[in-house]
Amino acid sequence: MSVHDQRMDRLRHALRRDGLGALLVTDTANVTYLTGFRGDDSWLLVAGARQWFLTDSRYTEQAAAEAPQCELVERKETLVKTLAELFPACGARGLAFEAPSMSYATYVKVADGLDGVELAATESLVEKLREVKDEGEVARIRQAVEVAEAAFRDVRRQLAPGQSEREVATRLDHAMRVRGAAKASFESIVAARERSSLPHARATDSTIGRGDAVLVDWGAQRDLYCSDATRMLFLAPPDRRWREIYDTVLAAQQAAIDAVRPGAPLSEVDAAARDHIAKAGYGDRFGHGLGHGVGLRVHERPSLNKRGEGALAEGMVVTIEPGIYLPGWGGVRIEDLVCVRRDGAEALSSLPKTLDAAIVE
Repeated sequence: MSVHDQRMDRLRHALRRDGLGALLVTDTANVTYLTGFRGDDSWLLVAGARQWFLTDSRYTEQAAAEAPQCELVERKETLVKTLAELFPACGARGLAFEAPSMSYATYVKVADGLDGVELAATESLVEKLREVKDEGEVARIRQAVEVAEAAFRDVRRQLAPGQSEREVATRLDHAMRVRGAAKASFESIVAARERSSLPHARATDSTIGRGDAVLVDWGAQRDLYCSDATRMLFLAPPDRRWREIYDTVLAAQQAAIDAVRPGAPLSEVDAAARDHIAKAGYGDRFGHGLGHGVGLRVHERPSLNKRGEGALAEGMVVTIEPGIYLPGWGGVRIEDLVCVRRDGAEALSSLPKTLDAAIVE
């Protein structure tokens, strides 16, 4: 049985558990996860023991090769009309759909095309299956990490005063492509000096000067899977305040990594880092969650934050990324990817993160 057959079986079990007869999968990443198809603009209909792959002439050859376990249906007009013509063959009374990935306009068209068929909105049905990675997925994420880290080393060696944030970000994105990435996982963040207090800063034409602190948050997508990491760089030995905050964030991250284990409540792992930062007097300066899942998308379930519900499970791949941000002064974030194993956290990231390693001279 292929990995995609196994995933489809898990989905069918979830559908039976929730009393759903048929599911229309429209989220691109979910279609890829379940079938292996790497294109877009295609839907998957799952009902009973059958699955139909709805696409157009641009993708029929590709779909036949990448998703051979599916019954291929080439649309002649719209996907909605093709679905309406196909649905009676699936034998289901109602149809569940993925609410987050279907616009209201498309919902109305589907409802009109399936007149009399009860539609049921679902959320995170497939995403919950994607939370736990198999070893093949972990290997792909590790490869994405290796590409991203190699590119970072290249850019770090070339970093010098006078370069702009945008120049460094562009060089980093190019280095990832040269090293084998399909693209960056997201828009690379390079933020110097006081701009490092912006958790999602966009790189600008601002020039990096001697002695500046620079926050770099980047990731690579390779073979469909993503990586995500953050490192600080200092273009001269930092002063005592930078050292204090850096050491606080690093210790908070380690406390959270030490708390990672199967069954650990998401909120408690978040608290391991948050409490350490609060005790250092910066509790109100760590506003975002501790981390998130990474896989086919750079932000996936689960979410590690103080309101997080649920627990870690073996095989989950998550970021651990505490930070301290002081508006008008600067910020520090340190981020690594870990895989939840039976005996704790397996680090997928390998770049050094001691303060000495962050100094570029």
